[in-house]
This record gives sequence, structure tokens and C-alpha cells, in this order.
Amino acid sequence: MKKIVLLSFALFSFIVTAQEKRVSIDDFVKEHQGLEENEQGEIVPINDREINKKVRFFIEEKYLNVEYTRNIIWDSYETFISPYDRYHFHTFIVQVKVEGHKRLKYLEVNYYPNEGKIDSNFEWDEAVFEFEEVVVEKEAAAINT
Repeated sequence: MKKIVLLSFALFSFIVTAQEKRVSIDDFVKEHQGLEENEQGEIVPINDREINKKVRFFIEEKYLNVEYTRNIIWDSYETFISPYDRYHFHTFIVQVKVEGHKRLKYLEVNYYPNEGKIDSNFEWDEAVFEFEEVVVEKEAAAINT
């Protein structure tokens, strides 16, 4: 029993030290204040050159079968706050040209403003000729236990 407790504590300590900078309430407030509303009550999409550059670079590095990116469109902003975790991110839809395919494809990427990091849970699926969302291994492991 002591081994399980010690192992759990060690794992928790590793996870806590491996985390990026913790998102503060001020970070949420800053992001929300950056959102604008037009006369029709719609959110004005974020169009930031620096974020677009990061998205393009991320796609060039991760998706070697992508010839170029065409459009980067802001889709949504998501926040999560609980006693144990806090995070927020913006989702962008990116129109890309995949090698060997005439039609442009769409890829979803996330931008984490606190870290300035881009990430995506989508991988190219040659069987269906589309980008498909991949279940994160942590989620799959939690389901199997």
C-alpha cells in the first residue's frame, strides 16, 4: 500500500513539474477583453499575423504531406476552470493543399495563448483522404482502466 501511495505521489509531482506555466485568472480576463463584437452581435474573428505565422510553421513541421496553407480562420475560444485545472485555447480552421489531391482540405489546430503554442489532435488518414481526430493516449488509457 505504501508503494502505491509513494508511486502516486511521485507521478503527481512529475506531472505538476512538467506542466507549463499555470493559467491565471488575469490571463482569462485578458483573452476575453481581446474578443470584439460587431454591430450584428457576432464575434469578430481574431486575425493576428504572429499567430498565423506560428500556425503555418507548425503545419509545415508536423504535416509533411501538406504543400501549403491557404486560409487560417479563427473558429472558437474555449476555457476550462476547475479546482484542479485551468486552461484556455483558440481553435483555428486551416485550409491546406495536400500532395496528390486536387481539392483543398481542412485542418483544425489549437492556439494556447498562455504558452504561445500551436497543437493539433488531427492526423492525415489516407484511407478516407481527410484529416481525422486522433484520440489522445491519456484519454484512451483512462478509458481502459
